Amino acid sequence: MEKKKRKKVISLALIGIIMTGVVTLGLLTKNGKIERVAFAEETNTEASLGSLDELMEGLSDYPELYRAAFEEDGIDPEENIFIIPGMDATLTLHHEHEEEEICTTMTPQGLAVNKDYLFISAYCQTKEHNSVIYVLDKKSGSFIKEIVLDGIPHAGGLAYDNNHELLWVSSEKGDTAQVITLSLKDIEAYDFTDSAEPIAYTDSIELPEIKRASTITVHGDDLYVAHFDDEETSVMHRYLISTTANDKGEEVHALDTGKSTEEASPDDVDKIGKEIQGLAFYQEKLMLSRSSGRKHDSTLLSFDRLKENEDFTDKNANTEITMPSYMEQVVVDGKHLYILFESGAYAYRDHGNPSIDRVLRVEVDTLFAE
Repeated sequence: MEKKKRKKVISLALIGIIMTGVVTLGLLTKNGKIERVAFAEETNTEASLGSLDELMEGLSDYPELYRAAFEEDGIDPEENIFIIPGMDATLTLHHEHEEEEICTTMTPQGLAVNKDYLFISAYCQTKEHNSVIYVLDKKSGSFIKEIVLDGIPHAGGLAYDNNHELLWVSSEKGDTAQVITLSLKDIEAYDFTDSAEPIAYTDSIELPEIKRASTITVHGDDLYVAHFDDEETSVMHRYLISTTANDKGEEVHALDTGKSTEEASPDDVDKIGKEIQGLAFYQEKLMLSRSSGRKHDSTLLSFDRLKENEDFTDKNANTEITMPSYMEQVVVDGKHLYILFESGAYAYRDHGNPSIDRVLRVEVDTLFAE
């Protein structure tokens, strides 16, 4: 009798251990702490979440954004959304053994636009895989290819430099903030499915005077770099982009003519608020995107009179627009503002309000209309 009781207790204990393990595994997977089982062999290009109608319904609680994205005269709402690829499967490299592998936890961070393409950067939530940049056709929104970066940078900011046909990418070298550049020529020629290697960087420049290059933008001949701080006010650095020649006579792009091409100091430093994820200029307006995590809406702040102001904290904001949570980078292209959210990533998609797996495009003037 005692023997049977012991067997029963052991059996129940084993069942409890197994169930606990299954639940723990499920939670770790759901939170992006470990990779999901991957059956795909290439980057997914279809929407990972709901339909456009479901997205529109979810965004109806944000009237300024809804009006600008979906009620533009003569524009089909489909024209103002771009599906973020790779949210379920991204073809990249395993960071350690450097072999092709599917990542299931890519998290979108940076956004840039030129006349032909949308660029979206993403990092692997588990840090097992190399970070990537998705390249989309700007007109159709169709996925063209993934650009695999060297290593696992957070890649929190992208900026396209039309004057030099360069894509700037925020990065880090150890504990030092850094920006790297990719030439448009190299981007267009790159084919990961053929090379199975990361893209070669055009330049890399360290920024020792800012704690971290969290987000960036190009405005005129200047690169602006901001540091995200979730507890207190932070800073935005401005660097002049110049063209020079290295010792071999090759053309390179420096951020400060008073330094070498390998390190730069800012030409100007301005104060910004906390939790800033993106920055963009429109005429005489500076826009800063703020994200405060899953429990809070995001905020798009707008500042006027740029030449008179060096303090871009909340007290000086001219306009504040409430946005869905997990807003990341914003970028201006002509009269449009493109807006990226990270809530489409597997680790966050259960927490967005709503979760968004598309880039949204809006007219700036319509968004800020009274």
